[in-house]
Amino acid sequence: MRLPAGPLVLPRALALAGTLTGALLLPLGALSAPAAAQSPTDVALEARRDLSLTVYQNGLGLVEESRWVPLAPGDNLLAVHGVSERIVAPSLIVSAEGLTLRDQAWRPADLTPRQLLESAVGGRVRLVREHPETGETISEPAVLLSLAGGPVLRVGERIEIDPPGRIVLERLPQGLSPEPRLRLAVRAEQGGPREIGLAYLVEGLSWQADYVATLDAGGDAVSTLSLTGLLTVGNGTDVLYEDAALSVVAGEVARIGGAQPYAAPAPAKMMRAEMAAADSVPAPESVGERHLYDTGRRVDLAPGETRQLVLFQDLELEATRRLRFDGLVQAGGGPEEVGPMQPDILVAFDTPAEGPAARPLPAGTLRLYDHTGGAGEDAAEAPTEARRLFAGEARLEHTPAGGQVELTVGQAFDVTGRSRVTAFERLSDRSYEIAQEITVANAKDEAVSVEVAGRLPRGWQLLEESRPHETETASRIVWTLEVPAGGETSFRYRMRVSR
Repeated sequence: MRLPAGPLVLPRALALAGTLTGALLLPLGALSAPAAAQSPTDVALEARRDLSLTVYQNGLGLVEESRWVPLAPGDNLLAVHGVSERIVAPSLIVSAEGLTLRDQAWRPADLTPRQLLESAVGGRVRLVREHPETGETISEPAVLLSLAGGPVLRVGERIEIDPPGRIVLERLPQGLSPEPRLRLAVRAEQGGPREIGLAYLVEGLSWQADYVATLDAGGDAVSTLSLTGLLTVGNGTDVLYEDAALSVVAGEVARIGGAQPYAAPAPAKMMRAEMAAADSVPAPESVGERHLYDTGRRVDLAPGETRQLVLFQDLELEATRRLRFDGLVQAGGGPEEVGPMQPDILVAFDTPAEGPAARPLPAGTLRLYDHTGGAGEDAAEAPTEARRLFAGEARLEHTPAGGQVELTVGQAFDVTGRSRVTAFERLSDRSYEIAQEITVANAKDEAVSVEVAGRLPRGWQLLEESRPHETETASRIVWTLEVPAGGETSFRYRMRVSR
């Protein structure tokens, strides 16, 4: 980045916060420039020939790019611009034919008031101020002697300590830059322009999967679910990635210090979505223990921008919707009465194991919509207006092709449950018997099937029950109740627990 020629003016308040009481002008006069064996060659963004991004789900991205660089035979010092401040510097790989990397350094932006003042120490500057009575601008040559505790200048035959005014520098010192850069010391076997490759990790690039599902809400236990998967990638770095070939990796990679969670940019930032079915991302390639999605796209990602691409669209699956109570059964001890409480709404489906629709589902958020209304059941019924209602959202974990998904998307409104302890007898210090009655009420105008699940303590033994149960695991059993419209259904059980 080049600055216009002319004097460089720094307000005193910017130069040393808290140490100056007026505005100081810093002339960049004849400064004693720091000794530099070699001035670096600027490698600007305009020299970039190609760029690709491979983005992971834990706040990390792999940047691979190539730039066209003029090289002299032997040792060269390069200042590579347009690299994010969030680079993981030790991850850098430099590759080019006939080129050897000798050392590397990350330099933050150092064209700051403080750095300019420090560069001017011992050199000639100008002190500019206004005459307190006439208001006339007075400019005097000076030498900046020290910054310890505040500016100390020799002005003519006097020494000024923290003087009012501004310090002016008339030239920009060499080696300072208004932007961060990657400094590379390389050795070239031959001179001439050369394309060099750079690969490095960057914090702040991340992606996640988002899913939109529409479920036919006809009240049947088995319904059709239409599923669309979206790839949401975000740029939380400080640089623009322009015309970048984009790939993403599904699956966790180990990080020292832990993974950085994905954080979507604030709503005020830019958001782009590409939703055309024809542009869906190809199915992923299995690479080791992870899945690589090559989007086949070249994208622009501005700082703070979030962009969405379609992974797949309108995948039709068979889904079940169930109501389940967790918490009514208190066989392990608890309150004597529970409720009223509402059951969870569970939606479950299996992903295709083979065929064109078979694909893994990376972890992400699934947002479910109910599709209601439409044509009547027979010709005598008037059709109702089709509507789509948001039914809830849930976290979907990594699911392989052919895997099972079960999500809790909300709670039922018109179905309630209560439970009460009807008997409790302690048999010894290590055993007791407990009896409960559980009642489920249905305020809907149609019958519902409801599950009542109980997580039981070790050493349980069911002595009696008014309705049969099913065993899911060694410590989890389920009663399934049919509850009539506008009515209620109850059952009782007695259990012995020995520990």
